[in-house]
Amino acid sequence: MTLTNNLKIFDTHTHDYFSNFNDDRKEMLQDDFSNGVKVKIQIGCDIETSQQAISLSETDDKMFATIGLHPCNVEKEDLNKNFIYFTKVLEKNMQNSAKKIIGIGETGFDFYHKDSTEMRKKQKISFEKHIELCKKYSLPIIIHTRNARNETLEFLQNNTIVKNKEITGVIHCFSENSEFAKIVTEQFNFYISIGGVATYPKSTEIRDAIKNTPLEYIVTETDSPYLAPQSVRGKRNQSKNIKEVIELIANIKNMNTEKCAETLFNNAKNLFNIK
Repeated sequence: MTLTNNLKIFDTHTHDYFSNFNDDRKEMLQDDFSNGVKVKIQIGCDIETSQQAISLSETDDKMFATIGLHPCNVEKEDLNKNFIYFTKVLEKNMQNSAKKIIGIGETGFDFYHKDSTEMRKKQKISFEKHIELCKKYSLPIIIHTRNARNETLEFLQNNTIVKNKEITGVIHCFSENSEFAKIVTEQFNFYISIGGVATYPKSTEIRDAIKNTPLEYIVTETDSPYLAPQSVRGKRNQSKNIKEVIELIANIKNMNTEKCAETLFNNAKNLFNIK
């Protein structure tokens, strides 16, 4: 695939602080910024990684951060300790003129690696607490869902804050179907975030969801260092590779690639309230 140059890229979900980038992080970031990447959001997964996400975001005006507790981490974590920390950091962020924390999460349900009654209970409690923080601090929520399609929809439909559209948010690494996308966009005013998985040959449901979802509800991401698009599949992912995802979306929507990129970029700015 020949990628269009000079596309504006907004990576709504990346983990550039991971050890995968320890040897060349500075060079990798410069490579991204030289290839159309205008904004990156570093996503927190627990206290330690949230701190790392914030610290990395403070090194460049083009980077921001979120804080959250990944559903796969709830079992080993003290929920009270995490949310006391999150509240403290959010209060400090409110007083800071350069607000680097622009979202809450990632949070949600993940029954892929481990599934138990206790795990589900803790994931639900954590999910609810994240939503409460979003409402209190007027920040969007980043939702992770894996092997939990029905459980995620049921939870969202039963949560008063979400149901009343008191917050906005995004389904990160969207890998569901058109019906799921229709519910979260129309009922909750959420976005779906499309990454490299959409370019894989077998990802027909995702591509169908892209086709049937209005473009104004779509944003882009990497989930780097994971899930590189098809042309570089199996390699370490980074934000500049979103060009391939943008071209896929433009082709599906039968529209000009630059115009598509501009719309996707502005969608992300609106979602995260970046002026």
